Amino acid sequence: MPARRCVTTTACLGRRAASLPCRSDAPHDAAVTWLARHPGAVLAHRLTASPPAPSSHRRFPPMFARRHLLAGAATVMATRQARAVAFPQRPLRLVVSSSPGASLDTLARILSPALASRLGQPVVVENQGGANGLLAAHQVARAEPDGHTLLLTGDAIVLASLAQPQAGIGFETAFAPVTQAVRAAQILVTHPAAPFRNIAEYVATVRARPGTLNIGLPAQGGIAQVVHELLGRQLGGLRVEYVSYRGGGPAIADLLARSTDALVITLPAITEQVRQGGILPLAICTSARDPALPEVPSLAETVAPGFDVDSWQGVLAPAQTPAAVVARLHGALAGALGEAAVAERLTGLGFAITGLGPEAFRTRARQASEAFAPVVRSFGA
Repeated sequence: MPARRCVTTTACLGRRAASLPCRSDAPHDAAVTWLARHPGAVLAHRLTASPPAPSSHRRFPPMFARRHLLAGAATVMATRQARAVAFPQRPLRLVVSSSPGASLDTLARILSPALASRLGQPVVVENQGGANGLLAAHQVARAEPDGHTLLLTGDAIVLASLAQPQAGIGFETAFAPVTQAVRAAQILVTHPAAPFRNIAEYVATVRARPGTLNIGLPAQGGIAQVVHELLGRQLGGLRVEYVSYRGGGPAIADLLARSTDALVITLPAITEQVRQGGILPLAICTSARDPALPEVPSLAETVAPGFDVDSWQGVLAPAQTPAAVVARLHGALAGALGEAAVAERLTGLGFAITGLGPEAFRTRARQASEAFAPVVRSFGA
């Protein structure tokens, strides 16, 4: 009997389903998977012979084809639920949206062993910096929504969706929030040989030499740039030249090489260098001093009364990840964050552990989006 070809017609399928050879009585995997993810959609499904053979050609009634697809979709859904119960079934990938040496990378390296122990599977950390976290975000958003591929990111995912809506990566639509793990302050630092020794002298230098100081940023349009822009607005304008990098590691290296005059960065990425005297802190960008570096004054107590901006970092899964898998992941992450050894290392670097669940995490992201939208759109990151 000649081979048969399945032709699936739908505007959204966008794959090779229109040319998948199959037997007439076999499940049509591409179409079934698509329908399982879009149960409200209507697929026009027809079977034709390939090559054409009118004498042996069989046409199935539309209701037969629809029942065939719906039954397959139900099977796929049931299979996913069964997998959720058995999760995890293999090692997990934790894709970090920054280069090595950044605070996100530090969090991943501290957290992953404890997470692996609680899940009973290895957790492989993969750094994917660049494009303000969008490269990593695209990679995870397109992964199978089974909980085995996760994204560790920060405010960058919200800021990128504000600055580049055409990228099609939205916190609300592309991901399932799992856990907001930590919060952390931003800090303004410089080289010990810089001509300004404190935040007041820094502001005076910027005003005296507008547009000439090079300020390093771990990413263009990220939380560090938002913080400096907000500070400038409160002080009536601070014109500087921003130099963006693909993560905190390269930004720190250029500051140490004196290629930039100052740097705004997440505190835990630089805590140890400050303690060792290799980098000079100017101010913590929140309302109060941070316990990790209590000798460093805050912006609020010096040049910008009331100034208070922090950042968050957390774990996301691809959209449509089963709720049972998300719950399992959150439980494991919250447990890992609560371990004494993990908590001690994180807080010692300047992380504040939050461990927020999916809904609280979603709310926090929305609040950040609303708060930062005006400044992000104004500087056109």
